[in-house]
Amino acid sequence: MHGETPGYICRNDGLDRFAGRPATTELGAEMLGASGAKTLRWVRFGAMITMEFSPSRLTVRLDPQGSVASATCG
Repeated sequence: MHGETPGYICRNDGLDRFAGRPATTELGAEMLGASGAKTLRWVRFGAMITMEFSPSRLTVRLDPQGSVASATCG
């Protein structure tokens, strides 16, 4: 599959537990481990992003204060 990194498939299960936590390098590492993703993409509040899907990527959207608003695979 295009965009897939062998051995890494992101899983959405349980990612909602990170909502509200401040975005830090340590949190990013914890979220990568919990999701199984290979890469992480932080998205600042109001930022535009490309819509290409990558099953090995975790996308973390931040609120205006820099805390996690949501996290989804892709």
